[in-house]
Amino acid sequence: MFPILDSKVMAFYRHHARAAAARYPHRAKRAMFWAAIRDDVCTNLDSGALPLLRRCLAQSESEQVRRIASLTDVRLLDLLTWAIT
Repeated sequence: MFPILDSKVMAFYRHHARAAAARYPHRAKRAMFWAAIRDDVCTNLDSGALPLLRRCLAQSESEQVRRIASLTDVRLLDLLTWAIT
């Protein structure tokens, strides 16, 4: 699965995408949004933040909120990015 790479997501990850491109100079890219998003997903899985959020969502009284808990990690992060921009 891939996040929706729109202007909001690109604006949020712009700095991180440039840093990711600097880590992979052989790719000859100025920005690597997919690498930055992948790093964010992995970091939040390793720290337990996404699993914790998923558990909290699953305990909601609202059926709509509980459904969000079943989304993929990438889609959940995509929703969070939209919510804070």
